[in-house]
Amino acid sequence: MPFTPRILVAVLVVALIALPPVRIAHAQGAARLILADYMMWYRPDVFDGTKTFDVPAAGPYSSDDMATIQHHLQLAQRACLDGFAAHWFGAKEPRTTDNFNKLLAASEGSPFRHAVVLLENSLPRAREQDLRDSVRFVLDHWANHPNYLKMDGRPVIFFEGMTRPWGSVGAARAGWARIRQATDPQRQAVWFAEGLTTAFNPLFDGLYVYRIDHRNGPRSWLKQPAFAARLREVERQSGVKLYFADTVAPGFDDTRSSKVRATDVRVPAPAFARDRRNGAYYRETFSVTAQTGGDLLLVKSFNEWIEGTAIEPGSQYGELYLDLTCELATAYRSSPLALARPTEETKGQQP
Repeated sequence: MPFTPRILVAVLVVALIALPPVRIAHAQGAARLILADYMMWYRPDVFDGTKTFDVPAAGPYSSDDMATIQHHLQLAQRACLDGFAAHWFGAKEPRTTDNFNKLLAASEGSPFRHAVVLLENSLPRAREQDLRDSVRFVLDHWANHPNYLKMDGRPVIFFEGMTRPWGSVGAARAGWARIRQATDPQRQAVWFAEGLTTAFNPLFDGLYVYRIDHRNGPRSWLKQPAFAARLREVERQSGVKLYFADTVAPGFDDTRSSKVRATDVRVPAPAFARDRRNGAYYRETFSVTAQTGGDLLLVKSFNEWIEGTAIEPGSQYGELYLDLTCELATAYRSSPLALARPTEETKGQQP
């Protein structure tokens, strides 16, 4: 029987009722987290000088190399990061699974905490069952590791491409509700939805935006306070604790991305470049974070060389963006979460 809008709403409501709510109890003065997106699939040939906006200062590398992972953690410490949001293709994809295991192993004994960003639903022929299996894998194999990221004692998972593989928002909401009911019915993990809408909250516990600039929609980061305000309204109405992640980027340049399309699972978008302006662009994207009351800061990215957002030292700009990230991270942490929440007077204002 085909799903009608009324049936989809009913399915979602039933699923939400079955999920026990996590009531709002925001910590007073809690330090806010800073994570950087981390890519785990590079091979040395990517860094031949023709496929990326710049190349690593340390030279070409393989993401499989433990010494490279250890070096990246040293650089992350220099940048004052709490950890990585590691892009993962799911439990069926062995390479990024193995490399995340290496990342956790390399972090043992350190304060670093990492979470995965599940990209599996963007892959061709991805199925709902695949997503269930991957969420279970995180909860069964990684969630209890001391270096896996937790917020309020709950392991964190980031998701993206929210309507895939279902196609429409209504079908996707119903599909995600089934996945959560099957894998995390007691809401023991914090699930972050990606996108420009609260359509998946409060089924998902958080919201973040990956792309904060576009060729045809420049300066999109200015909209983040409005997204945060909408999330806080959902939080107020539902009584469920929700989290907002601020997103910043030092620049963009994906004009060469067509040369590495095999590793690019994004929805196709017009390529563009943004001049970093010696850090000025980075500061501009950071400037709106004081208006959001965000719970954590996502840096786009540690090493996304294909999209041109890397803070990893490059041959052109050296360690500038490690130092600038540390500066911004320190400023972000200096504003306690309880003080950063938008007030009733400002939370609904448009940027």
